[in-house]
Amino acid sequence: MTIFYLLIVFAALPIIAYLLAQKTNNKGIVFGFTSIVFIICLVIFTSKFAVLGSVNKQILSNKILEQVYVDSRISKENLNKIELTLKNDELKSWLISLISKSIELNKLNSAESLITFSERFFETNNEKIIFYGLYTSLRNAKFPQFKDASFIIDKDSVFPCSFKNGIAKLFVMNGPEIPIAQKEFESIARAKLTNLDSVIPGFDLASAHLNNETIEFNLDIFCIENGEVFSVRNLIILDKNQPSNTYKINSNEWLKKLQEL
Repeated sequence: MTIFYLLIVFAALPIIAYLLAQKTNNKGIVFGFTSIVFIICLVIFTSKFAVLGSVNKQILSNKILEQVYVDSRISKENLNKIELTLKNDELKSWLISLISKSIELNKLNSAESLITFSERFFETNNEKIIFYGLYTSLRNAKFPQFKDASFIIDKDSVFPCSFKNGIAKLFVMNGPEIPIAQKEFESIARAKLTNLDSVIPGFDLASAHLNNETIEFNLDIFCIENGEVFSVRNLIILDKNQPSNTYKINSNEWLKKLQEL
C-alpha cells in the first residue's frame, strides 16, 4: 500500500507543475479532472471496496492453500500476513475455513499449525466452543481409533433396587471438576457414555485415553420402591489399547446416600 501512495505522489508532480506554471490554460478543468481521477483511485484501491486489497487476499489465500495441499506447516510469514491483512471477524472466518479444509483433505500437519496459531483469536465462550470443535475434529482425524471411545456399565451389574433413573458421570482423577462425560439413563441397556456425552468438546473419553488418565466413575440411582438413592464411587484405569471399556458393578460397591431435608 505504501508503494501505491508513492506512485500517486509521483503521478501528481507533473500535474502540479502544470498548474503552477504561469502561462498554462484551462487550469480549472485539469485540476477538476485530476481530482476526480485521484478520488476514484483511492476508492478503488484503498477503501473497503478496494480491488487491490481483494487481490492481495486472494494471493495470500492461494499461497496458504499451496502449503496445505502438500501438507506442510503454514509458514510464519503467511500466518503473520493473515493477522496483518484481515480484520478480526474476517480473520476468524478464514481460520475456520482453512482448518476445516485442511482436515477435510487429511492435511493434518497444516491443520495442526493453523490450530496452534488460531487459539488466541477465539476469546468468547461461543468462539471457544467453535475452536474446541475444530480441535476435536483434528484429533479424531489423527487418532481415529478413539473417535468412538465409550464407557459401558455391564448389563450383569448388581443393583440394590429397581431404579427409575440413574445419572453417570466420569471425571479425570485430580483434574478439573468438569465431567468428561455425563448422562442420565432409565435402564441399564442405555447406560453407555461416549465422546458425545462430554460437557466441553474435546475434553472427553478420547482425550482421557490419549493422556493415559485414571477415571473417577460416579453413579447415582434413584430407587422406585422407597425413593432411596444409592451411589457408586470408584477409580477406573482405562485400557489404552481398547477404546471401549466395560465396568461391572458388584453388590458391595453401593453406598446409600443420605437424603437432604
